[in-house]
Amino acid sequence: MDRYHDILTSYVDRGGEDHLALLDRMVKRGAVFGGRPICTLLRPDFLLRSQHTLIAHALRHFRNAVRKAKDVIQGNPELLDAMGLTDGERRLLDLCPETRSLGVSTRLDMVLCGADLQLMELNAEGAFGVGYADGLTDLFEAFQPMREFSAERQVTPVYSEGALVGAILDAWHDFGGTRLPRVALVDWREVATRTEFDLICERFQRQGVPARFVDPRELEYRDGELLANGEVIDVVYRRVLTSELLSREDEVKPLLEACRARVACVVNSFRAKLLDKKMLFALLHDPRVDVAFSAEEREVIAHHVPWTRKVEHTRTSGPEGAEVDLVPWIAEHRLDLVIKPNDEVGGRGVVIGANVEPGVWERALELALVDPSVVQRRVPLASAMFPEVGAAGEMYFSRRYLEPDAYLFRGEFKGLLTRLSSTTLCNVHAGAGTVPTFIIEDEPR
Repeated sequence: MDRYHDILTSYVDRGGEDHLALLDRMVKRGAVFGGRPICTLLRPDFLLRSQHTLIAHALRHFRNAVRKAKDVIQGNPELLDAMGLTDGERRLLDLCPETRSLGVSTRLDMVLCGADLQLMELNAEGAFGVGYADGLTDLFEAFQPMREFSAERQVTPVYSEGALVGAILDAWHDFGGTRLPRVALVDWREVATRTEFDLICERFQRQGVPARFVDPRELEYRDGELLANGEVIDVVYRRVLTSELLSREDEVKPLLEACRARVACVVNSFRAKLLDKKMLFALLHDPRVDVAFSAEEREVIAHHVPWTRKVEHTRTSGPEGAEVDLVPWIAEHRLDLVIKPNDEVGGRGVVIGANVEPGVWERALELALVDPSVVQRRVPLASAMFPEVGAAGEMYFSRRYLEPDAYLFRGEFKGLLTRLSSTTLCNVHAGAGTVPTFIIEDEPR
């Protein structure tokens, strides 16, 4: 990082101006979230090859453990109840057929500090950022200071969209499709990620797959076919959340009817909600579930998934193994814990104990006992200095907290994007941004 910063600073000092044009290129490329540039920084995130290998190893066993956990949970009514599915979510589980992979496209949020890797939560209802990641990677590969840096160090870009397209086509074939499908990326037209959807559709089209963005309210179900503006839709790449569909069910009946009739392949299926609940991470530590794991899977869960429990009046083992009375213990250990609602996105409702006063923590705990929530051991985020351009065109450095995100397509680790924030809540809805990730070999050329 220091060497990259030296090259960048030298480039600016000798009159280079590519850094001034980089932000404009990002905006023109569609790297915009809610009307603001998703990236305002002049350096990507760098990951050592050894760190990438560590992530790949951990995710391989994590994926296998989650698959086994899903089977155990589905076969045990008590564990299924513990997941906190609503009546509407349970009803939708049966609309989509079982596929080889519940999570065709998922994102795993991580914390990486040197060789310490922690897997924080799984997003199975939409892998935000895939479209942004590849576009930003292209721009940084062409950025002059990055080109100079790459002449000194072997740098490997990480691309994800090709794997996304392949995974969705594989899901279509599993569904029984035998021809080239027509794909609709489905979400509300007013969402902040709207520009990302256009980027993803462009990637499908470059690979010869017809794809378009469709608001779920524009879909029709007629004569046994799902239609968008009169055109048949074979695959629904669903980015609209299950909870939002249920809250506006009257407006999206055609989509649900087509799912019920199984005339369209929906990715991710509504069954993926089982993977999206925060409660999954608590059950990964549950003896009724981890009995199905191999020794290596159990070791990965123990080392890489932070201690997580459902917030409830019970006695359980604490992070150090000793039995604790959970609710009083949570109240006393605010600085070491985070409370997360079971079914929220965008960082909504997350309370980081170290960031709030005791009174706020107590109220959050009271709410968590009513609204299904988990408590998780707080994992400090890594931070680093990043260069950016000021309002007057000057370059300066600021410290950002980092949270790398891994993309898994049909369970395979196939991509990375890093979120950065000036606060410890690395969420784009809360003002965070993103940068692409590049892998650097551990030893120089």
